[in-house]
Amino acid sequence: MDSYLIRPFVDADLALVGEWRRQPHVVEWWGEPSLEPETEKRSDARIAMWLVEQDGRPFAFIQDYDVHGWDPHPFGYLPKGSRGLDLYIGEPDMVGRGHGQRFLRQHVEKLFADGVRAVGADPHPDNVRARRAYEKAGFAVVSDPLDTPWGHAILMDRRA
Repeated sequence: MDSYLIRPFVDADLALVGEWRRQPHVVEWWGEPSLEPETEKRSDARIAMWLVEQDGRPFAFIQDYDVHGWDPHPFGYLPKGSRGLDLYIGEPDMVGRGHGQRFLRQHVEKLFADGVRAVGADPHPDNVRARRAYEKAGFAVVSDPLDTPWGHAILMDRRA
């Protein structure tokens, strides 16, 4: 099984992530780069941002966040200390190769090892690729499609 370096996001990563945010396959599900820009999230203590590397090459972005840091939040039903999760593969040639579910599983296992009790994800109902990756990483669908402050979604979660 692949092992990935999942390292903290640093300011030097802003240009690369800016390029990824302009990729059509990222814009399709994350929206225009001006929506939730990483420069604003850098100073938000509720959000942790990560870059995923394989063989020294960064290719994906993860953010996990305190689901109880916003009130109300669709994952408010999860126990205190739970995290929400968003991610994308930025490099087009790495999409569709099974990386998403593998680095997702690795990151979630690390969160659980650090004491997180549950993790939620809210992909768009039509984003079949993301839903499949979350399912392969052990997440279960727990809602019908719904509208959240961050967009149309289905809720998925995984418990420690």
